[in-house]
Amino acid sequence: MINAIKMPIGSQQSQPSTGEVHEGMATLLPAEQEAIMLVCVKGFSYRDAAYKLGISSEALQEHLLRGRLALIAKLKLKG
Repeated sequence: MINAIKMPIGSQQSQPSTGEVHEGMATLLPAEQEAIMLVCVKGFSYRDAAYKLGISSEALQEHLLRGRLALIAKLKLKG
């Protein structure tokens, strides 16, 4: 799952375990979790994910950005 979140190449020294990723995801806001799950895990397009969530594409992108940054910080993968 971590590869689906598109971490920058070379930004991590070691890959987090699946359990660590799940723990990190659990700390995100529900909107961030949903955005990451739909786009990064399930492969929805931004447009389709935004439609499914009933939000604009811009709002979806904001949820993705905040969620990814929070997850990276939680997993201590800052490059």
